[in-house]
Amino acid sequence: MLELLTDYLEEALPAGRRRLVADHLGGCPACSGRLAQVLATIALLGCLRDGVISAPVLTALRESFLAS
Repeated sequence: MLELLTDYLEEALPAGRRRLVADHLGGCPACSGRLAQVLATIALLGCLRDGVISAPVLTALRESFLAS
């Protein structure tokens, strides 16, 4: 699910699939809530880059996102 939302946000989906995802998000509170979480995470963590936080913490964050 997270990969699909990422592709949606990055406009990496074909137009037809993007429309289907957008329609689904419009009618599914659970998925639109997950999208809101992803957007909030991007906004809050967007400034983090290698070297700004320790490598172990950055790795843990990446792993936690992959696991969700």
